[in-house]
Amino acid sequence: MRAVLAGPAARRAVATTGDGVVEVPLRRGAYLRLGAELLMVVPHRAPVGPLTLLVAGLGEPGWEEGDAVRVDGRTLVVAGTIIDLGGARPWDAADPGPLRDGWRDALGAAVAAVPVPDAALTPGLDALARDDAETGAALLAGLGEGLTPAGDDVLCGYAGWRHAEGEPVELVSRCAHRTSPVSLAYLRCAERGELPEAAALVLAAIRAGDAALAARRAEALRTWGATSGAALLWGMAAAAAPVDRRSGR
Repeated sequence: MRAVLAGPAARRAVATTGDGVVEVPLRRGAYLRLGAELLMVVPHRAPVGPLTLLVAGLGEPGWEEGDAVRVDGRTLVVAGTIIDLGGARPWDAADPGPLRDGWRDALGAAVAAVPVPDAALTPGLDALARDDAETGAALLAGLGEGLTPAGDDVLCGYAGWRHAEGEPVELVSRCAHRTSPVSLAYLRCAERGELPEAAALVLAAIRAGDAALAARRAEALRTWGATSGAALLWGMAAAAAPVDRRSGR
């Protein structure tokens, strides 16, 4: 098998020689741990994000939690499955760009295209909108169901917007004992401005002030996980709320 595309976190994970394990098996692939890094190995044409390594011909490998993983810089071996890394193209999220006229309308159009947040998220969202990241992280980390709970996805969207503003925020240390390793890996990426492709495209459209494009892309973002796509956008909106107070725009 051969890898065809690698996100930034996936590239960091396979850049050195070492052993690891299958952290979370998926029906079509798995999250793997290599040292301190996580990556997600999935079939070609799966949605792309910072942890993603797309592999041609992967199918349903049947890997199990704890299966052995080995990487040597050119080859990744997972429970006996050999994956050639040599031809993998690098993928990076779209440049979010500066805030342009009309960004508020574009943000409103995007938010209107996804469901409203669950009431349980409201206190944490309100804290983030007040620029209180510490309280927001305490209220949201690990809140919700699934592999990446909605509260964690909100924090990723918040961190992604803050990075785009040139005001990065560190949240992982505040969430480390409250949520899963997979959520922490995505949050660490978001702090660097590394968001899933669908979220990065929405962010770029909002900041460009293109309301119609932002709405269309937000519709596509809804398909990222059960609630993850919408929650990423809710986090962006919370981060945008104090922009006027911080920068006068």
